[in-house]
Amino acid sequence: MNLKSLSALGAGLLLAACSQAPRTDSLTQYVDMRIGTGGHGHVFMGANVPFGAVQLGPTSIPQSWDWTSGYHISDTTVIGFSHTHLNGTGIGDLFDVTVMPVVGQVTYARGTEDDPQSGMWSYFSHANEKARPGYYATRLDRYGIDVELTATKRVGLHKYTFPASADAAVVFDLENGGCWDAPTETFIERADDHTISGYRYSTGWAKDQRVYFTAEFSKPFKSLAIYEGGEDGGLREGDSFRAERLYGRVGFDTSAGETIYVKVAISPVSIENARLNMQAELPGWDFEATAAAADRAWNAELQKVRIETSDDAARRIFYTALYHTMVAPSEFCDVNGDYRGSDGKIYRAAPFVNYTTFSLWDTYRAAQPLMTILHPEKMPDIANTMLHIYRQQGKLPVWHLMGNETDCMVGNPGIPALADAVLKGYGGFDREQAYEALKQSAMLGERGMDLRMKYGYIPCDLFNEAVAYDMEYALADWAVAQVAKELGKTADYDHFLERSKSYRHFFDPQTRFMRGLDSKGRFRTPFNPFRSTHRADDYCEGNAWQYTWLAPHDVEGLEGLFGSRAKILEKLDSLFTVSSAVEGGESSPDISGLIGQYAHGNEPSPHVLYLYTMLGQPWKTADKVREVLTTLYHAAPDGLSGNEDVGQMSAWYVLSALGMYEVEPAGGRYWFGSPLFDRAEVKVPGGTFAVVAENNSAENKYIQRIWLNGQPYTKPWIGHADMMKGGELRFEMGAEPKVWYCPDEPETYADQRPAEEKRLFRSEAVEQEIARVCGLLTNERLRWMFANCFPNTLDTTVHYGEDTAGNPDTYVYTGDIAAMWLRDSGAQVWPYVQLCGKDAQLQRMIAGVIRRQMKLINIDPYANAFNVAPTGVHNETDFPEADPMVFERKWEIDSHCYPIRLAHHYWKTTGDASVFDAAWVDAMRAVLRTLREQQMKEGPGDYIFLRTTDRQLDTRCNVGRGNPVKSVGLIASAFRPSDDATTFGFLVPSNFMAVTSLRKAAEILATVNNEKELAAECTALADEVAAALQKYAVVEHPEFGKIYAFEVDGFGGRQLMDDANVPSLLAMPYLGDVERTDPIYENTRRFVWSDGNPYFWRGAAGEGIGGPHIGVEMIWPMSIMMRAFTSTDDEEIRDCIVSLMTTDAGTGFMHESFSRHDAADYTRAWFAWQNTLFGELILKLVNEGKADLLNSIR
Repeated sequence: MNLKSLSALGAGLLLAACSQAPRTDSLTQYVDMRIGTGGHGHVFMGANVPFGAVQLGPTSIPQSWDWTSGYHISDTTVIGFSHTHLNGTGIGDLFDVTVMPVVGQVTYARGTEDDPQSGMWSYFSHANEKARPGYYATRLDRYGIDVELTATKRVGLHKYTFPASADAAVVFDLENGGCWDAPTETFIERADDHTISGYRYSTGWAKDQRVYFTAEFSKPFKSLAIYEGGEDGGLREGDSFRAERLYGRVGFDTSAGETIYVKVAISPVSIENARLNMQAELPGWDFEATAAAADRAWNAELQKVRIETSDDAARRIFYTALYHTMVAPSEFCDVNGDYRGSDGKIYRAAPFVNYTTFSLWDTYRAAQPLMTILHPEKMPDIANTMLHIYRQQGKLPVWHLMGNETDCMVGNPGIPALADAVLKGYGGFDREQAYEALKQSAMLGERGMDLRMKYGYIPCDLFNEAVAYDMEYALADWAVAQVAKELGKTADYDHFLERSKSYRHFFDPQTRFMRGLDSKGRFRTPFNPFRSTHRADDYCEGNAWQYTWLAPHDVEGLEGLFGSRAKILEKLDSLFTVSSAVEGGESSPDISGLIGQYAHGNEPSPHVLYLYTMLGQPWKTADKVREVLTTLYHAAPDGLSGNEDVGQMSAWYVLSALGMYEVEPAGGRYWFGSPLFDRAEVKVPGGTFAVVAENNSAENKYIQRIWLNGQPYTKPWIGHADMMKGGELRFEMGAEPKVWYCPDEPETYADQRPAEEKRLFRSEAVEQEIARVCGLLTNERLRWMFANCFPNTLDTTVHYGEDTAGNPDTYVYTGDIAAMWLRDSGAQVWPYVQLCGKDAQLQRMIAGVIRRQMKLINIDPYANAFNVAPTGVHNETDFPEADPMVFERKWEIDSHCYPIRLAHHYWKTTGDASVFDAAWVDAMRAVLRTLREQQMKEGPGDYIFLRTTDRQLDTRCNVGRGNPVKSVGLIASAFRPSDDATTFGFLVPSNFMAVTSLRKAAEILATVNNEKELAAECTALADEVAAALQKYAVVEHPEFGKIYAFEVDGFGGRQLMDDANVPSLLAMPYLGDVERTDPIYENTRRFVWSDGNPYFWRGAAGEGIGGPHIGVEMIWPMSIMMRAFTSTDDEEIRDCIVSLMTTDAGTGFMHESFSRHDAADYTRAWFAWQNTLFGELILKLVNEGKADLLNSIR
C-alpha cells in the first residue's frame, strides 16, 4: 500500500472512529483532557502512554507561570510539538525536541504573539482540537496543516497533513525549551534521506538535562537545512552541526492533502539508543494502530478502578484524575536498560526500570501511596530507582528530574516515599540497603539539617523556611523510625521517633500557631498567621494557618500541644471559617483552593480534612471531603483548584472518592472520609477490592457502619495489606453523624489489670477461664477487654475474710465508692458462681458475700448500701439518721432480690446449703416483712428518706414519703436501681424481680430450712404481686400495643420509659423474671429501644438507654449489654458487642455512662459491676458456641 493510500485509509479510520459510539467497556472515553488546562492546573495536553518517557504535545508561547506545562486553555498559539512536558508542576523545564511543520519561509525563533512573523508559531482553534489518552489532533491555521500525534513509551509519532507546497518542511527546534530552560549544546546530523538525529543539552531548574533523539520520515526529504539561532545565527553548511542552539529544517514537496509521518525516538543516553528504542517500540508506520495501542494501554490502567455512579460529570472527573496520576513518574531509561545516573555516568543494562520526575514533596502524600495500591508491579522499580539515586548522589531524591537533583522544596520527601514501600512489604529490592538510604539521608547535614541537629530545631534567624523544613524533616524522621522498628533496630527507632517531635518547638501556646523560633528560643515578631511571602518566610508556599497542622505522624502529640481535644478541634474548625484573605504583597500564588485558610490547591494542606476522623469527629471529615470533591474539582478546564502537582491533586481525588486517604506519611493506614460513588472496584494482587456505599447520596454522606468481607469493621482506617488481599469494604451511609470506631484506640493493648501483688482476690479457675476464652477469641481488642473486665471485681473490689467462727465473710465494693451495695455486690460475683466447682476458695469467697448480705439485711432491711464496719460514713444530710453500718438508706426492692438471686444460684450450682443458717432465715423474715409493709395496705408506713441535694431525684417529695400510691397488691420501691427516686412508687421491673425472688426464697426455705410456713407466705406474696402486675402494669401503647409500664401508682398514673439500670424492663428475661417470648415483653423491648422511650438516646457515638441518674444524653453500656443478653438475633448481638468495643474511650473497661455525642465524655472510670457484666456477656456467648460470631468482628 502506498503512503497516499495509507493516508486516505487513516483518515477514513479516524472518521469512522469519530462517528461510532464509544465502546461502553472503554474507560478512556471518560477522560477529559481539558480538565486542569485552565487556572493554575498546569496539566499536560497531548499524547503519551502511562508513565512513558515521551509526553508529545503542543507548546505555546509562554506568557506566565501558568504556561509551565506548555499549554493553557486560554492560549491558541503553538510554537511546535515537544516530546517532553511536565504535568501539573510550577516548573518551567523540558519541552525537549520541539517539532513544527511549516509551509514557506519562517523566522527560526519562538517569536512573540504581537508579531506573527517573529517566529514559527501559529494560531490554532480549540474547536479543531481532539484529545484523548494517547492521541492529540489540531490544525495549524497559519500553515493549513492538520496535526495528529500519538506515542509509545519512548517514541512520538506525528501525522502531518499538508497543503500543496514546494516549500513544506518539518522544523526541529532545539533552542526553545520550557519557560526556565535554555540550551547549552545542541546537535543535528543527517543519517540518510529518511532520518536525522541529534541531541539537546540544556540547563534550567534541572542543571544538566540531556535528551538524544533520532527522527525518521515516511518519505524521503529533499533537503536538510541547519540554522543556528541567536543574534549571530543563520544557515550553517553541512549535514551536521553542533552549537548552543540549533534548528533543523527538513524540506519536502507536498501535494494537497498529503500526509507525512514522523517518528521521533528519544533517549537519555545516546543517539544509538534512541534508534534502538525506535526499532523496539515502533518499527512500522501504522498511526491508527499505534494510537489504538496507546488507548489500550491507558484503558488497561484505567480499568484498575471501575466505578458505578449516575453522575456523568463525576465519572469524567474521576477518570481524568486517574489518568493524571499516571503521567509520571516517567521512565528514564532505554529499552536495553541503559540510563544516565545522577552522577552523570551511563549505567548499562540495569536490571530494573529507571524512573524520573519525582516531585516528591507533592507526591509522597497521595500519588505515591496510590501507586502502591494500583501499581504494585512498579514498586520494586521505583524503590530500586531511589536506591540507585542514593548511591549515585549520596542521598535519596528530593525533586529529581532527568537525572538531576534539584533539591526543590523542603524536607526529605524521598524518605516517606521509600519508607512506605518498605512498610507495605514490597520486595524486589534490598530492604537493609533501603534502611541505610533512609537513615543516611535523614542524617545528612545539609539544607538546615545541620542546624536542626545542633539546636533540636531549625532556627528561623539562621535559615529560610525554617518551620516548613523542620516539620517536613520531623515527619520523615517518623517514617525512618517506623522502618527501624520493623527491622528491629531499637536504638534507631528511639532516636528518630524522638527527633520526629522537633516540630513541637514551633508551637506557640498563646496564639496556638506554629511560629518561627530563633536561635535564642524567641518567636519571630511581628507575627501574622494570614501573611505569606513566597519562598522568603518561615513557611513554604503557605502560612501559619496551613503549617500548624503539618504533623500527620503525631496527631496525638499535636493534640497535646493544644491542651485538649476540644481545643484542637476548636482551632481546626476555625481553619475553615476564618477569612480566606492571604496577606502580604509577595504572597505565594500556590495558596489556592481556599476554604477559610484551608488551601486545598497546594501542599501541605490536603491531609488536614482527615484529621477530624483521627480526632473522633468523622462527620466533619465527611462534610469537608464532600465539599472539596464537589466544589473544588470540576469537569471543566479550570477544574483543579491549584497545580496538578504531578498527579498529587488527582490522587487525592481518587483516594478520597473511594472514601479514604493515607494521612500518616508512610505505613499504609487509609483513613476513612466519605465515599463518593455507590460502588468502586479496584484491581489488586488478591483479585478485586470492592468499595460499596449503600444508601449513598449528597445528604447521606456520613458513614454509619462499615463491613469488611461481610464482617463488622470497627476501625476508622483500613490497612494496605487488607486492601491488597481483595474483598469488599461496605459502607452503610446515612444523613446523621456517626462514630463507628473508638476515637481513642490505643496503639497497643496493654494489660490494664492491677499488678498481681495488688489484686485483692485471685482465683485460679477465673484465670484459667480467661485463658480459655482468650484462646478462642481472635479479635485482639475483644480479648483485651475481656481479660481486663471479667476479673475486675476480684482484682479491685473483693475483700475476703472470715468471722470469729471461721465462716467466710466477704465485703465487696461497687467500684470507685468504698461501700457495699446489696444489688451491685450480688451482681458482681454472679458470673463467678459457675466456676465454684473448680475453685474451693472462690466458692468460699462467694459464700462469704451471701453471708455478709444476710447480716446487712438484718441490720437494716431498708438500706441499700453499707459500710465495711460501723464507721458511720454516710451523706451527712440524710434523714433520718441510720445505723453506723449503713452508708445509704434508700429503699430499693432489688436490694432484697439480688442477694436472694445470688444465694439461690449458688445453692443450685454448688449444692452448698451452709449459707442458709439462722441469719438467712431472719433475713428472709425481714425481707418478707419489708415487702409487705411497702404494699402500703396499712398506709404509708414509717419509712421516709430525705437528703439535702441539688438533684431532684436524690431525695423524696412529700417530706420523704414520695408520691402517694394506691394499695393494689404491688410493692412500692422508694428508689430505682439507679438510686433515683421513683415517680410512681410501684416500680414494675423490680416487682417482677420480687416475684421470682420470693419464689426462690420459698424453695430454699422449704427445702433447706424446713420453714414451710415462711415459704408459703413468700409464695403467697409472689402470687399476689404477679396477679397485680398483670392487672396494673400492662398498658396499651398507641404504636407498640400492649407493653409493660416502667412505674405505676395504682391510681392510673403510669411512667412509660425504661432506665438502664438493672432490674429494668429490658433486662427482665436476663433476670429470669419473664419469658423472652412473652408477647408483651416483645412489644416492650421494641418500645424501650426506640425514641418512644424518653431515656433512649441515639447520637454520633452510639445508641442506648440512660436515665436521670447521670442526666440527659448519657447512654449506659449496661443497657447495651442487656440488649445483647436478651437478644435472639445474632446480628443484633454482634451490633451490641461492636458498640461496647467502640465506646470504651480506649480504656479497655466499661464505664457507668457515656455521651451519645462523644464516648470519651464518660462517667466513672472504675465501675466494677459493669466491667464484670461485660465479661459475663462474653463468657455466655462463648459458652453458647458464638465465638465465631465474636470473631467476625474486625
